[in-house]
Amino acid sequence: MAYTLKIWGEFKNYQSACYRNYAYASEGLRCMGSTWSPLAPLKGLGEDVLIIGGEPHAASTAGTFPEEGRDDIIAAEIAGLGFHSCSYLKLFVGEVVRDKIAITDGTIKEGYPRPDLIWTTHLCSQHSKWYQEVSRLLGGIPIYAIDMVGGGDAEKDPKIVNYVSNQIEKGIHWLERVTGRDFSDELFIKAVRNEIKVLVLWGNICSLNMHTPAPLDERRLIALFPPAMVDRTTDETVRIYEALLKEVRHMVETGQSVAPDQRYRIVYFGLAHTYGHPEMARILRDAGAEIVASVYTFGTAGNFKGIVNGNWTWDPIDPAWVDELDLSTRRKAITELAKIVLGWPTWQGVRSYWALESMARAMITQYNADGLLLAPSRSCETDFRNGYVGMQRIFKSEIPTVEYDSDQVDVRKMDLPGAKRKTELFVHLMEAHKKGGVR
Repeated sequence: MAYTLKIWGEFKNYQSACYRNYAYASEGLRCMGSTWSPLAPLKGLGEDVLIIGGEPHAASTAGTFPEEGRDDIIAAEIAGLGFHSCSYLKLFVGEVVRDKIAITDGTIKEGYPRPDLIWTTHLCSQHSKWYQEVSRLLGGIPIYAIDMVGGGDAEKDPKIVNYVSNQIEKGIHWLERVTGRDFSDELFIKAVRNEIKVLVLWGNICSLNMHTPAPLDERRLIALFPPAMVDRTTDETVRIYEALLKEVRHMVETGQSVAPDQRYRIVYFGLAHTYGHPEMARILRDAGAEIVASVYTFGTAGNFKGIVNGNWTWDPIDPAWVDELDLSTRRKAITELAKIVLGWPTWQGVRSYWALESMARAMITQYNADGLLLAPSRSCETDFRNGYVGMQRIFKSEIPTVEYDSDQVDVRKMDLPGAKRKTELFVHLMEAHKKGGVR
């Protein structure tokens, strides 16, 4: 019998409350930007800071209001964004164009809430233009973007850490200037510890899927990591992720799973394809094939030990390590925050083909995978197709491996019949491999 997570309601309520507070606030400081950015500096501005991030909001809108999301994408294209631009970008910009915002509690609010500032990162060239376009459409919102370099073991390179830290420090001065507020190091340092703790907790939760049966499947993982993206700087986020870790540990101890029928264990590299086109997920589920490890759900909001002795490991970091960090000064807190962000698996893979291959090899081994599924997104620059095609060539002689083109939310860019056939083939390959047949 499938296990039902007791903590799920609190996760859903936290995410919806964050969006609701942002959308309907009559006072406070509204901050917008990529939630791949270090968020703690925003909290140094006060206890009334409200955050909305482009990626989690666009993904949640697509999942909650698929038709509304498609209308947003078309509106953005009519306004001038290209067909092959990032689908999350277009959905987010489309809300601004249509002057409305949809939030996960089922509400569509007329009148787009104007942010006071934009705090973001240069994740890719489209990210850079994403918030510049939003700023332009809203009449010129002050914007600060951090250039995040990385790849390999960037968090261990003092030059790279210092480069990012200097930008964060200058960003704090920028925040003071554009808001007219004094920056509180006390609030900032508290937010830094919370931010790092949540990222480490999520890594611990994901690592528990190494067990058989894996306690969580990809569908629950996709639903559970958004609070860490929406706002991971609060005491409440730490509390709910600590509670989730405790519950998932109990599931492992008692052999329970949200998806107990796991004939095949899959490692997945790609974005969350289940939002716009869940057909492939149904094919896998009907065959008892579950995605138990995913670079998207693991690496977007989690930290692991990473590269150790030249090889990647998905082993978790002890949460107690966070409590021992020396965050006694602003610069020390900035440096530790820069290190943890540079250590995200997503940053590593985006900037390094070698790191991407090393992650895949470790994930296949540590999560005892029966198959490797690769689904690069056509409209995502960071989810690079060439890297995944290369991975298919590397791993197809070792493990059943299939690659098909996907997209975050826009089904127009996807060959659905072809993707279905490849997914069905993937199931047959895993079955044959289990029986000792050819790959």
